[in-house]
Amino acid sequence: MRSDATGPLETRSLWRFLAGDLRPLWTRLLEGAVASPTDTADDRLVYGVIDELRERTSAFLTRRYPGLPINEEGVSQWPPRQDCCVVDLVDGTNSLLLGAPLFGLQFASIVGGRVEEAVIFLPTEERLGGGGLHVSGRGHGAFVILRGETATRLRVSPVWELARASIAVDGTTPTVGRLYHPPLVAGVTRIRNFGAFCWAGTRLARGNHLPVSVDAVLAIDNKPWDHLPAIGLVEEAGGQVTCFDGTPWSLERCTELLFSNGHLHAPLLAHLEGAGLVWREDA
Repeated sequence: MRSDATGPLETRSLWRFLAGDLRPLWTRLLEGAVASPTDTADDRLVYGVIDELRERTSAFLTRRYPGLPINEEGVSQWPPRQDCCVVDLVDGTNSLLLGAPLFGLQFASIVGGRVEEAVIFLPTEERLGGGGLHVSGRGHGAFVILRGETATRLRVSPVWELARASIAVDGTTPTVGRLYHPPLVAGVTRIRNFGAFCWAGTRLARGNHLPVSVDAVLAIDNKPWDHLPAIGLVEEAGGQVTCFDGTPWSLERCTELLFSNGHLHAPLLAHLEGAGLVWREDA
């Protein structure tokens, strides 16, 4: 790896752990959900692997972020009372159980209410040729690590016209339909739902590096653990993240967010307001 590729970000041991040490667990997850050697997949295998993944990941993160307690989705309380490392062990579990291997492990170190380092690892993308590891450091940029050796700096797309934009939506089933605002649907090139926020967030951060970009992500009624790693990645890739009313996100307000390449932020905020999705405390 080029010594200056990621500045102070240490990625070699990170890649070795996620792509190497955990590789047998990714195989077992995929076998349990997608490629079962039996007639039916085994959800018990999936959840058993998640338990082992929790133990091994916790030990690794304790070494990587000494002094930062782990705050895990489904286990810990929110908001945290102190600096911490937020962890989503398997973002996209339901997609995985449906046989769609669009899932990932993601975490972020939170210091002073801000994302210091963010990591999103996509096992399927790593197996398809490398590039599953995405990492950012506050003030140092966002990168994809190719086969553990080459760090490529990420940039969001340069698309500035809504009519040329591809956007993603993500959220819980009862609420995500509200994001399909008819004028917005008619005004963009396409709308996608990846079923896992880790994939949507990385597609936005990699917008300038893919044949077809994702230029914004509208996310509603998610959990903080879903969003925080992507916040770090997208902001360091040159994008913008705010609440639906355009105000800055915070640990207390990070469940309904607009992620964009920056150029499209203002018109998308207008669409969110037109869809009745803007709540103002002083209203």
